[in-house]
Amino acid sequence: MSCRIINALLTFHVSRLTFHVSRLTFYVSRFPIILTPMWYVYLLRCGDGSLYTGSTTDVARRVAEHAAGQGARYTRARRPVTLSGAWEYPDRAAAQRAEAHFKALPRAAKETWLAGRWPLAGGRFAFEVMGDPAPFHFCPRCGGALEWRPSETESEPVPVCAVCGRRDYRSAKPCAAVLILRAGALLLVRRCREPYLGYWDIPGGFLNEHETPADGARREAREETGLEVRLVEFLGFYLDTYEYCGDRFATLNCYFIAEAEGIPQASDDADDFGWFPLDDLPTAIAFEHTPRVLADLRRWAGGRAGQQDETS
Repeated sequence: MSCRIINALLTFHVSRLTFHVSRLTFYVSRFPIILTPMWYVYLLRCGDGSLYTGSTTDVARRVAEHAAGQGARYTRARRPVTLSGAWEYPDRAAAQRAEAHFKALPRAAKETWLAGRWPLAGGRFAFEVMGDPAPFHFCPRCGGALEWRPSETESEPVPVCAVCGRRDYRSAKPCAAVLILRAGALLLVRRCREPYLGYWDIPGGFLNEHETPADGARREAREETGLEVRLVEFLGFYLDTYEYCGDRFATLNCYFIAEAEGIPQASDDADDFGWFPLDDLPTAIAFEHTPRVLADLRRWAGGRAGQQDETS
């Protein structure tokens, strides 16, 4: 085939392609594609420890408005506010249904849902909005892709390996911490590493394998303060999240009230310590669940003082 024929064929096909592209441009201009924004349900933790839920298409803008006192009347009187969670939905109606569902949950259920980063009313947790790393995508046993599938025994979908069928159970990691009291003051340590670098914290940490919470609390107190503590009472369990090497996971924190003698020596995760009256604690406290712990500790101390007054 001569070069003249080839050039003629190429010219013909290019002209036809140009014609079709021009027709496509015409139709797109007449019938533009409307891209609807995603809707989000967002959760704020207020300065008094309470939770506020709302819906929006722009979480960052809405959080900034709440932080500046230009959001809802509720948050205006309870600043500062921090973004604690967000879920993604295809439209406003779905987001508002999910918002109403979440608001109807008891406070403990809300905290559990938030700590687990679980899907909410059909909407996935918006890790990218939170700046969180995405959850694991592959099976730890065979490397197959994890798929979120409905469960007959769970209220929400669960991750299941598409290859071997293994369910990837997500469990909170156990931690133990100790509230060391002396003459009405609480011992806090200052963190020397992330997360919450430079914040005051309650001595504590992750449990070792086969370690009981009580033993873990004593060990953490010894490592971070140098003190041998005597556990007085168990205060309670508290859920939270922790980020380590790009992974974010739920934690189950066990708190003990304790007494100790001697002079503390900050070490391990701490570079300083301080004794603080329960009615004058620092505001820069590590971890979201800690204000609830301190509120419960104050109630415990107040109840104990009342009992002592009755017996005296």
